[in-house]
Amino acid sequence: MIYEKEVYHFLILHFPIALFITGYLFDIVGFLKSNSLFEKIGYLNLIMGIFWGILSIISGFVIDNEIVGHMDSPFPIWKTHGTHMIVAILFFVIILIIRNLNSKNKINISFRIILVIQGLMVLFFIHGAHLGAKLAGRL
Repeated sequence: MIYEKEVYHFLILHFPIALFITGYLFDIVGFLKSNSLFEKIGYLNLIMGIFWGILSIISGFVIDNEIVGHMDSPFPIWKTHGTHMIVAILFFVIILIIRNLNSKNKINISFRIILVIQGLMVLFFIHGAHLGAKLAGRL
């Protein structure tokens, strides 16, 4: 390999962080200005955040098995970076499903409620990223 395996995780992990936060900000602007273009951009950021989040989890498992080993004890969720991030991505997938069902009028949930839940998930995700930075010795 050209680089050490952990370098790939460090390169990939910044994408979901940026995409989830930026997408959420676009969703808020779209909601406040009643502009569907901003909501579409937020929606696309959510999809790409999930994609890069899954890649980040996969690369994290690769380096965890060889270097860190913290997933040998995955609980409690609040203290284990890997479990925290898996749960966060699963919640973002659920939010994506809810948004799809809501846009097709299969369920009726206020976009304001979806934004509140998504905001809490963004904070949860940021906390998990912070745990990862501490685990990597970056903090």
